[in-house]
Amino acid sequence: MSSIIHMLREASIVVINGFRVQSGDVVTVLADGERMLEAQALAGSAASVGADVALLDVTQHVVKGLLNPGIPEPPRNISNAVINSDVVIIKTNIDYAHRFAHTNTVRKAVDNMAKIASVEEGLGTWGLTSQDIETVHQRTVKLVEAFKGADKIHVTTKKGSDFMLSIKGRPPLLVTPIREKGVMMGPMPLWGEVAYAAIEDSANGTIVCDGVMNFVAPFGVKTPIILRVKNGRVTEISGGEEAEKLKKVLEAADENANVIAEFSIGSGHLEKFGTLSEKGKYGTIHIALGDNHHAYPGGKNVSKYHIDATIRYPTVEVDGRLLIRDGEWIF
Repeated sequence: MSSIIHMLREASIVVINGFRVQSGDVVTVLADGERMLEAQALAGSAASVGADVALLDVTQHVVKGLLNPGIPEPPRNISNAVINSDVVIIKTNIDYAHRFAHTNTVRKAVDNMAKIASVEEGLGTWGLTSQDIETVHQRTVKLVEAFKGADKIHVTTKKGSDFMLSIKGRPPLLVTPIREKGVMMGPMPLWGEVAYAAIEDSANGTIVCDGVMNFVAPFGVKTPIILRVKNGRVTEISGGEEAEKLKKVLEAADENANVIAEFSIGSGHLEKFGTLSEKGKYGTIHIALGDNHHAYPGGKNVSKYHIDATIRYPTVEVDGRLLIRDGEWIF
């Protein structure tokens, strides 16, 4: 249970140590009604260091976005506020926020050198310290070094995943709690991740998604979703009711929504399984179907969909080198 004191303390860490808000910064906070108190704590923390802050209630747009599985492009008034801010803090439902990261609006804000991130669920309950932020940042930097120059990725799990893909020539997207100007939006402050745009026709094999999946299973799958993949595209989906839901989403989607577009490794130690923040947790990787053009360096696949899915306790070989065994880093 969060108290207002704990909420304000962690909001201050997020704003000062994560976003590093400065006096005179133009800060926009987007919030839905359910998270307005947390948003007010973040906005107040930014104002306390001298920033010029606007807090916008975007509840109706979040509701609309949650009722549709695609990328939720905001209306012009919200878009203009985001694009013209120095710092953008998103405090909304996390599923909406993850897909909002793939909008044209966010792409333009990043090109405008904004610092932008969504703040994860549970502000005031984490026991967060400034050292946690530094630890996740340094661990994620180490991960980038381990994957430097990587080409072929081979993933297996005890639940049946066995697939390969290539990230050759694709620069990493480094997502840490320390937000930088002009770096693509990601969640924070618990989250750590290194993400790559997969070479669009390179994935082949069997992917068993046994964790969470945006829109389809945001609290974790009841039955693993099995994806058969050939030359970068999903050709067969099996499993339980959530697999059937994914089938219906892709049947109604554009032609590029079934492309394996992303490969990512989590590095955060405070994340919990069974939440969408699991995607940033140490011991997981995730893949994504759909768009990788808007958010990932070098990505070429354009889609109105971006659907992440986690794989727990993976074994990962990179160009024949074993780097992760059953979720544990061995480099």
